[in-house]
Amino acid sequence: MKTLLHIPHTSLAVPPVFYEGLLIPRTDFFRYNREMADIGVEELFCSVEGERVIAPYSRLFCDVERYRDDEKEPMAKYGEGAVYTHLYDGTRFHVHDEAYRNAVLKYYDAYHAKFNETLLRLLEKDQSLLILDCHSFSDKMAVHFYTPPFPDVCIGIENNYYDETITEKILSAIRKKGYSYAINYPYCGSIVPMAAASLSAEKKIVSVMIEVNKRIYL
Repeated sequence: MKTLLHIPHTSLAVPPVFYEGLLIPRTDFFRYNREMADIGVEELFCSVEGERVIAPYSRLFCDVERYRDDEKEPMAKYGEGAVYTHLYDGTRFHVHDEAYRNAVLKYYDAYHAKFNETLLRLLEKDQSLLILDCHSFSDKMAVHFYTPPFPDVCIGIENNYYDETITEKILSAIRKKGYSYAINYPYCGSIVPMAAASLSAEKKIVSVMIEVNKRIYL
């Protein structure tokens, strides 16, 4: 089984056009941007062998893990759809027109095209693939949307892309380290590229999200 690591939220970069719609001082934006990034996650998973798909831009420019359509995205009601207008604490930090939004979604589409291409390429010569959706989170952000206490590690699973043996291996490793964990809390699910839906039943895809609480590594 091959492994594909998806790392969408580590970047702090934004394109120059982003700043045209910024509503808060840049110093405040830099602070929020760092707080909301999955700082250090690439290093946490550096020993895991596999291909990586890593987003080059900050989630505050485009969150590639959200649904493209705000009607489908639960977080869009908080201003945190694929294109953010608000921060985790409710601060409105960005304003943009339809042309800007369309430019961001063009980047979103290109990113997912690459993600789909990578999935299909890895499955050309292999019947199975494990997707590790790699993240971190903080109590400071989570408390705005969910009820504490929060675990050291959150594991997200997808019912149609679940494997009990693989999940138990991950949980066993967490237990050996002495960390607490929860399944699908505070965050749930795990990303699966849309191209997976077109594959034959012979191909097996397992997707597991691993969210490491920042308090145990920062």
